[in-house]
Amino acid sequence: MLKCISFKSSTSSSTIPNPSQEGTPSISREYNLAVHTTSYTEIRSNVEAQLHHLNPNRDRVQDALTLIPTRLTRLISTFFDHTETASDLCLHLHQCLLRARDLHAPLLDFFQTLNPTDPTQNDCVRALRLFHPFHAFQNPIPDSLTFSAIRSDLSALKTQLDRRVAKSLSRLRIVRRAVRGSALCLVAVAIAVVAATVAVTLHAVAALAAAGAVPVCAFEKKELAELRQLDAAAKCAYVLSNDLATIDALASRLRAAVEGDKVLVRLVLERGNERYLVEEVIKQLWKSHKGFLEQVEDLEEHIFLCFYNINKARFLVLQEITSNPA
Repeated sequence: MLKCISFKSSTSSSTIPNPSQEGTPSISREYNLAVHTTSYTEIRSNVEAQLHHLNPNRDRVQDALTLIPTRLTRLISTFFDHTETASDLCLHLHQCLLRARDLHAPLLDFFQTLNPTDPTQNDCVRALRLFHPFHAFQNPIPDSLTFSAIRSDLSALKTQLDRRVAKSLSRLRIVRRAVRGSALCLVAVAIAVVAATVAVTLHAVAALAAAGAVPVCAFEKKELAELRQLDAAAKCAYVLSNDLATIDALASRLRAAVEGDKVLVRLVLERGNERYLVEEVIKQLWKSHKGFLEQVEDLEEHIFLCFYNINKARFLVLQEITSNPA
């Protein structure tokens, strides 16, 4: 679902890869592809079995951070911290979702045996018995403020990472221009030496060129490695921020639905259990319960996919660090 940046470059290339030109995966497209393929069943079962596990875990991350330059440690470490926070929030929301299901379960069971067009007196009595505990419970779905802080943190981190990527690209362009200029100077010197038929000096110029190329190549290799790491973290931060925005919107919608059901129930209880009002509320709740189940399923699917994306993002950044140490 998440894709890592791929760089194709060599010291002889005259162009520098620009990570910002790489397309970021469409969240909705990737989500729909995952949900409507058999692999989603695997994703869901794996996440359900390992809801409390980050992969790679904190120990592996700490080991990997020793492989990167000190100037990058804070940014990359912050990325892993934010993904861990996002995972904790998704876990908390999933637990809230389970409580919402438990809260509605008695009502949903009641609707299975109900004739919604003509509730009986017995149906009204049963409904009232269910309304009291339903009203007593607080809405288990948290408000949108839950995810706003981590989304803001991921957005700010992406901005910082993008700035570092831009600086790295700028350094690479300067070095490559310097290399081209040096190469022209060396060619001119070599031609002059050949013209003077001073073979010894020619060998000296060639040796000088080789000696000068080594640190330049080493610098470019190191800079490209840092560029890959920074860009992978920036892209993953962007994708996760969008994932959390989608989850936040779905959670807000579900919270509003639960709150609407609680308002209807409170209206009945405050009006002294009037038979007509009880019947009307039963009918309204019956109409909305199917939508409630769909919203719960939709949110749960996105939570599972976000867990998957978080671990995938952590793995991709870790892979860039270990396979291309700067």
